[in-house]
Order: sequence, then C-alpha cells, then structure tokens
Amino acid sequence: MTADTTPPTPATPATPGGAPIPLTAEAMSPSWLTDVLRANGRLEPDVEVVSFDLEPIGEVVGVFGTVHRVTPAYSAATSAPATFVAKFPTDAVENKTVGMALDIYAREIHVLRNVAANTPGLDHARVVHADMDPANGAFALLVEEVTGKTVGDQVAGLDRTQVESVLEVLAGLHAHWWDHPELATSDWLPRGDHPVQLAVVPGIMSSAMPVVAERYGDRLGPEKVAMGFAVAGQFESLMRRLAERARTFTHTDMRAVNLFFDDSGRDVTIIDWQLCTYSVPMQDAMYLYGSSVTVEDFDAWGVDTMRHYHECLNRHLAAIGQSYSWDDLWLDSQLVALWAIVSPCSTVATFEMGNELGARMSAAWIDRGFHLPMALGAPAILE
Repeated sequence: MTADTTPPTPATPATPGGAPIPLTAEAMSPSWLTDVLRANGRLEPDVEVVSFDLEPIGEVVGVFGTVHRVTPAYSAATSAPATFVAKFPTDAVENKTVGMALDIYAREIHVLRNVAANTPGLDHARVVHADMDPANGAFALLVEEVTGKTVGDQVAGLDRTQVESVLEVLAGLHAHWWDHPELATSDWLPRGDHPVQLAVVPGIMSSAMPVVAERYGDRLGPEKVAMGFAVAGQFESLMRRLAERARTFTHTDMRAVNLFFDDSGRDVTIIDWQLCTYSVPMQDAMYLYGSSVTVEDFDAWGVDTMRHYHECLNRHLAAIGQSYSWDDLWLDSQLVALWAIVSPCSTVATFEMGNELGARMSAAWIDRGFHLPMALGAPAILE
C-alpha cells in the first residue's frame, strides 16, 4: 500500500432542499443552479443566478453523456465561477441503459471526490456539484472548466511529447494506488470479472463483431477480422485473466478527447472518469495507443514510450518497495490490447456517435485498435 494515502470513501453529494435533478442540461433552471452553487459554497447567500447561456462542448457526441459549457449571469458581483461545465447522461436510450447498468455515472462522482482529489500531481477538473438519482435515471455533474489548454485530437492522433507526458502522469497515478486494499475490494470500482461487467460486456463484443466484419472487413483484412472473432469468443476469459492480474486504479478511457494539453504538450489535464476500473497498469497506456496514436507513430516509437512508462512507474514504486517487471508489462499489454478492441467495435456497431466527425473518429479507432494487438504479437496468447 502506498504510504500516506487516504482510502476513498463513498461520495456524499449535496442535494439542496431535495430538489429534483434535471434530466438534461436544457432542463436546468436559474433557481436550481442558484441552489446547488450555494449548497456547495460556490455562491454567496445574497446572490442569485438570474439566467445562463448553454453551449455544447466538442464536435463529437459522447457515447454516455452530454457536455455543455454553462455561463451564468448573476444578480450581483460574486466570486462564483464565471463558467463551468455541465455533464448529463446521454439522450440515446440504449447508450444510457448500458451506462446505468455499468454504474458509470456514480463511479465518476466517486472518483472525482475521492480518488482524483487525493492523488498528488494529478490535474483534473474540480467538482462544483455532483448528484444522481438512479431510480429516475438522473445524473448531474458540474465541474470547473479547463482553461488555457486544448483538447487532444483523436482523429489526427497525439504526438510523442503528448503521449510521454500522459504516461508520466499515469505512472504517478498508478503507483499511488498500487495494491490499495480499499480499492481492491471496493463495491464501486469494478474489476474486469465483476458480475455486471461479465453479464454485459462479452455480449456487446459478440454482437458487435459481425457488424464490424461487414462494415470494415475489407479495410481490416482477413487476419484481423479472424482475430476479432477469436477475441469475441474468448472475451469472458480475457476479462478474467486481466482481473487476476489487477494491481491499481485505472482511468480505462484514456483517449485524446479526454485529455487537455498546454502549448508545450507537457502539462496534461485528465477528464471523464466514468469508465474507471481496478485493473493492470498497462490498461491506460494500451487504450491510449489503440485509440489516439496513429499506426505509423506506434510502429515508429510506441514501444520506446512503453519503456519510458515502465521506467517512470518503477521510480515511483521503488519508494514503497515495489516493482513491475518488463515481462509483466508485456503480457499485460498483450491482454489489454486484445480486450480493448471491444471499444471501437461497440462504438461503431452499438452506440450512436451522432455526427460525421464521430464516424471518422470511430474508423481511425478501428484501424489503430486492431493494429495494436497484431504489433504486439498478442494473438499468440489467445487460448
């Protein structure tokens, strides 16, 4: 267990006056915003929100949520936020149903209040207000807006400086929660073999792969399509194998669209913690490569950056008398690379992406996601 680590506890978001949670960003009202800002100590008692502007953020529609910038107008001068970001569940019924089944909305609240806030050196969006009502499918998360940085470009891909910067942050995060006893047995942070995960995710992969083969078979070629079907047939086994090797907290949706960079590419802010799990440390790095690094760039410098992460992680772990071997890293990477193709497959086959940019992002993700396990020789470890 990492020294001086505060075990996370369940989130207790404020619900002012028992007011019902809006189901969408558009359903928010000035009075509701006034109440929640006051309840969270962000607004003076004699100041109100009189109106607000709402602006969608990003061109790609989120799979599980909608994200808007909120710009309030106040009744008087105030120290309250000039802008903040509002996150609500997606309007797509099927996507929301999966999100509720996997408990991802509650998970994000737990992480922001208890894990991210207690991780040294981790830059993340701070919570303004968080609340949910699972019985009514309601979830509302207001966070501070990331300023002075630019979101990563998942279609174009991240460059080497950006990737190494992310991996350095992840090394600190993973080491800080390494073998943490509270996380390892937590009810809210699932392993890959959690009953709900096992009940939902293998079926998603099995139903997605025929669609992927039909739409992208010519693009991928027969060898990668065959690998996809083999992964689908062994998906539950892959989940269990990863769960047996789990060591730490992982973000599990480490993509360019969830990363903000300064102009140098060295200062990184991570957002969107809905899919976090307790997994192997290479969970995040492999997801990053498979979604947000071009095939050409991974072939040129991907393994070198894996070595950089390995060195950074072991420097952190040495302080607590732990280590992570290269052999373990390589096997974990192969397992995750195979597992991770469920994300682009389900995205193109199951979920509504919403627009043309979402479709281009999905096609790039398919190309990269299927290339990564081949580049690592991962099909050889299929049973």
